Amino acid sequence: MHVEMRQPSRAGVDLVGKNVSVVFVENDDERATQFNNGMADGFAYTLEQEYGTGEGSIGVYSMRKENGVDHSSREMMLDLLVDTDSDIVFLLDEVQLGAMEAAPSSVVVPFTMKMYCFDGMDESEQVKSFSGSSTARTDGWDAGVLLADSFKSQWKTEAYSLAYFDNEKWYKALDKAEAYDWKGAIDQWFKLLDTNDLLRRSCAEYNIAVACYMSGDYELAEQWLDRSDADNKLPNMSDSLRKRIASRK
Repeated sequence: MHVEMRQPSRAGVDLVGKNVSVVFVENDDERATQFNNGMADGFAYTLEQEYGTGEGSIGVYSMRKENGVDHSSREMMLDLLVDTDSDIVFLLDEVQLGAMEAAPSSVVVPFTMKMYCFDGMDESEQVKSFSGSSTARTDGWDAGVLLADSFKSQWKTEAYSLAYFDNEKWYKALDKAEAYDWKGAIDQWFKLLDTNDLLRRSCAEYNIAVACYMSGDYELAEQWLDRSDADNKLPNMSDSLRKRIASRK
């Protein structure tokens, strides 16, 4: 099977299945605060649309600028992660605005920004830093939408193998899988586990492992692959799937 699989974003941040929050820094310049607020809103909204989590699923918060405090420090980001009860938090630092020719109420200007990201589920526990600027005249919302592009998923076509035998029951399960009905396919493969034929049982267990992997349950996928290997290992197929599971975990 050839399947379009979701990959981490160009920014190297994986947001799938994570509770995300966005915090923006307020400062004494009201224009800059309004711009940063709009950028946070546009950034959050775009990610909600991209990952299908629903409007309002990404919390947007504000914090006052703290003089002499490094906003990019791990301690600061960890505090924000806890305060927002999130898995991953983005902090839009104090934004620098260019000269504005329009009326003061129109926040449409060139800008320079910095953003920090801390993923509480990343074993490295490192704060990632991003920066950008635009000489074009824009507003905060549009800047946030543009910023979110780097955090959208990338997609890659990958080939996956499934095992089957010349039998109606195996064909029925395969039809479910080819329709990406992984739950339905698992139900069919479960029915094929009740056998003393170790090769056939191993194939059904391997297929269930693939279905669990496709469903995003990598721990369960690994457990079913262990069972398949114990019954009758399918060398090339098993090794390939195990590497993919390890890369996702």
